[in-house]
Order: sequence, then C-alpha cells, then structure tokens
Amino acid sequence: MSVDWQDRVSQPTYSMKVTKRVLVPMRDGVHLSIDLFAPDGEGPFPALLSYSPYWNEGQYLPVPSSNPHPTAGLGNYAIEAGNSEYFATRGFVHVVANVRGTGESEGEYQLMGLVEQTDGYDLIEWLAAQPWCNGNVGMIGVSYFSWIQYLVASQAPPSLKAISPLEGANDYYRDVCYRGGILSHGFLGYWNTELSDRDTTSRSEREMSPAELKAQIEKVKVENGDIRHLYSLYQLLSAPKKNPVLFDALMHPTDSEWYHERSGYKHFDKIECAVFCGAPLDFWDLHLAGGFRAWREINHVPKKFLVYESFHLRPFAEHHDLLVRWFDHWLKGNDTGMMDEPPISVWVQGAREWRDEVDWPLERTEWTPFYLRSDSVLSTSMPASTEAADSFDNVSYVTLDAAIAGIPHLSYRTEPLTQDLEITGPIRLNLHASLSDSDGNWIVELRDVDADGASRIVSKGWLKSSFRAMDEDKSTPYRPEHPFDMEIPVVPGEVNLYAIQIHDTSNVFLAGHRIELIVKSIDHSLEGGWNTIFHHLPSARTVTHTVHHNSEHASHLVLPVIARK
Repeated sequence: MSVDWQDRVSQPTYSMKVTKRVLVPMRDGVHLSIDLFAPDGEGPFPALLSYSPYWNEGQYLPVPSSNPHPTAGLGNYAIEAGNSEYFATRGFVHVVANVRGTGESEGEYQLMGLVEQTDGYDLIEWLAAQPWCNGNVGMIGVSYFSWIQYLVASQAPPSLKAISPLEGANDYYRDVCYRGGILSHGFLGYWNTELSDRDTTSRSEREMSPAELKAQIEKVKVENGDIRHLYSLYQLLSAPKKNPVLFDALMHPTDSEWYHERSGYKHFDKIECAVFCGAPLDFWDLHLAGGFRAWREINHVPKKFLVYESFHLRPFAEHHDLLVRWFDHWLKGNDTGMMDEPPISVWVQGAREWRDEVDWPLERTEWTPFYLRSDSVLSTSMPASTEAADSFDNVSYVTLDAAIAGIPHLSYRTEPLTQDLEITGPIRLNLHASLSDSDGNWIVELRDVDADGASRIVSKGWLKSSFRAMDEDKSTPYRPEHPFDMEIPVVPGEVNLYAIQIHDTSNVFLAGHRIELIVKSIDHSLEGGWNTIFHHLPSARTVTHTVHHNSEHASHLVLPVIARK
C-alpha cells in the first residue's frame, strides 16, 4: 500500500519553547526585535521567518482553528504570520520579526523600501548562523508577510532556500494603491492604522525636498478634482501625518520608480530560491493578481502554485500542512514527492473540486467571445449593426447617499445555461464606450447567477478612462496591460476601446445558471459587505457612461472556456 505524503512529512513530536524580544543587529547598527518559537529539542533546526510591521504581541492572541466568518481574525495578525505552535512542534523554529520602526524594533519605518529589504537579508543570515539553526531559512505568512517575501528574496540571501508567498500583492501601484488607475483610498485609509504607530512622517516628506513636495501637492490639488469633494482626502494634502501611506499614494498618481522599489514583480529576476506562490480566487481587491503574476513571470527557479478560495475553503491556518511539506523538502531534505507532482493545484469553484494542472493559461483553453447585446443580453452571437447603445449616469458625491441602495449600472446576462460551462484562466473585456465628460471610471464584475436569481462575484476589473493607453508589448488577446504612466483626457462623445483586465479565475457555471457582466463606475463595496474597505475614489462629476454594442463596436468578453470531461 502506498504511503500518503501527510504520513511522510514532519510530525508534531516536539513541545514549544518561546523566547521573546531578541534584538538582532543590522548592518547600520539598528536592532530588529524578534520572537523565537522553537522546538524543545536538540536540533539543529531550520528557521521559518515571518517579517512584517504588525506588532509581535499579536502572535500571543488566539488563532482560530477554523474560519467561521470572513471577518474573523482580520485584527489578529497571528493568523497571517502563521500558527507558531504548528511549526515548532514539527521541528521548525518560527521567527516572528518586526521590521524597523515597528513593534519593539529600532529605527524608522521604511514602507517596504530598500532598507527594509536589506534588513531581511541581514536577519536571514543572522538566523542561519545561530547554533540552533541548520543553516537553512524559509519565509512564511500572508498579506504583508507574503508581499515582503518577494522583496527580501530579491536581495538573494544565501541561506534563504525557499519562500511561500501564498497570498501577497507584488505590484504596489496596480494591486494596492491604484487598481486600474483608480485610487483605492478605502483600503489605504484602513491599512495605515495597522502599521507603525511611531513614525508618522510619510516617505514622500522624507524623500522629496520641501520645494518638490509643495509643488507636487499643488499639482495634485489642480489635477485631481475628485479629492476636492472628499474632505478627508483634501485635508490630507495639508496634514500628511494623519495618514502617511495614503498621502504617499496621492503624491504618486502614476506608476513610477517609487512604486517599483516596493513591487516584487520588478525584482523577480533576482530571486534565487524556490517559490511556492498562491492566488486566492476570492481576494480580487488585493492579493489575487500577485499570485498569477508571480507564476507567469518567475521561471528560473523551482516553483509551485496553489489557486484556492481564501475565505471559504482553505484560510491560511489550514495551509500549514502544505507549508510543512514544502519546507520539509527545501529546508530538511525530506522528499515527500511534492516536486514530482503537477506544479499547479486549482480549486474549481462551482464544481467544488480540486484539479492538478501543468500550465496557466491552460493549453486546452478555447478563447470564446461573449458579446454585449440589446435588452441586457450576453451572447456568443455577434450584435447587429442597428443595436442601440446603453447608458448610465455616474453619481456624484452630492447624491451618493441616495444611490447606495441602488448604484447605477448596466447588466448583461446569458440565457440559462443548458449544460455546465467552465471558465478557467485570464479574462478580457473589450468595451467600446463613450463619456459625456473628460474622464470616468469603469468597474466591472463577472457574476454567477443561480436559478433562483442569487448571484456571487466570480471576478472583477477596473479601469480609469484616462488610463486607457495600452502596453502593446505586454498585452495579449486575453490579458490587456496598461502602463499607467500618463493620463490622456477623453474627448466627450468619442467612442473609445477600453480594454479591461478582469482577474484570472476558475469557475464552473452550472446548468441552469447564467453568466452576468455588471458595468458601473462606483464600487459594490459601498453597498455593504465584509470588504467595504476596498472601495475606490468615485468621480465627483455626474458623467454619462454609454456602452456601444453593434457590429462596428462589438463590445465583448473574452472568456477562457475549458471543455468538461
């Protein structure tokens, strides 16, 4: 009888001992504070580093054994660093470290800048040299703990043998601050409260001269009229210490080197260790894109890829068995066959099944256009030349309160499906549209609507109209890319092509269900729900958005259809 891999990985044979607030010197003399959660045994053991600005005290709060609700544990970053006891009892030293300027660590917070990255290098090499360590170090944790892994790994510390960024952004501009070029002020307003409570000076204030900063503030005031209608944002331009993170984003409205320093994807080629990346299918608003980007672009080191549901199926604490298997292989030399299996494991929503794959997009993909049609129809049939356009009006801040109960939008649905239809892969929306003003936002959702009319979001996309310029070298027929380096005002009334990237997904629309496309300009988050922090800055003007769908302007989705066996 074959032996299951779960029987071959390290078992919980140790008890755990804890050492708090060990100070580790960095190359410039600043000390970082770390807590050690170690096996109570002889050793030596490999080290697993969790590195973030969140106070280490969170590691001593209860870690949920399950995920009863998506909001459970949002304020407990222990679950993001990992369950220390789980790893320590299996023969790993779990090291939880505060980046400089946070928690008990000395220095000034760097917001993932180069100093924070080189500190990670120094910390890893210090850990590897300790008598209790076998010289091998890995990195674990989700969100910030994942995000920083790409950046530290790009410094190529010799003792870092593997990382596991299962849930981490790696493009600071596109994933975090400006999705589709639209300011994500909701998240940045929330996130700032979770970071350092000591350094209240923004990076922009420290890195720009007073004259440069003043000029940039005045430029933003003139060019971004939308923030004039949101007092908290406009006030921030005069009082940046209220929210340094959001202020930095306001000072950098286009993609630039400032974002590149903090974006792992710009440094993928410098990573020299094995990478186990992940993409949480239901975290479109922050970490989903980073996983797929890492899988596409990191091709020179051993890698594995997990595509999963973050909030319903396998919350981070339930990935620990896979992580032990991963780090057993790379840090202990315990081969459980993980690298002999297909490199991708995908949770197929709708069908609710796991499936192994060897590539992404899947080689067997049938790229299928679904056209927007009259009468709110979504169809594989081309539109007629005479089909009239559809419109909705953006709602300004003046009337936003009245609109929350029913945000203006357009909806396009297929007829009930006669058989199951799987889409797995990246999605593109080619939207031919015009505006009544010089700019406007496009926010789109792909939804699965069941026979009773209940719907759930499958994936999402965003695009600010003035950022419609394409990066032709990076774009594909199924994934558009935009440089976001320069705004081009829209000519009112002119029909433009807005190529909108909708995040990769995997979902089976069951027989009797409908595929639905929602097109609007204001986030659904304002309607409520757990993820209300992920809303974007609406346009302050009332703008008519007109979607064209005739034979000349055939607006359509490009869906990755996969034949079902």
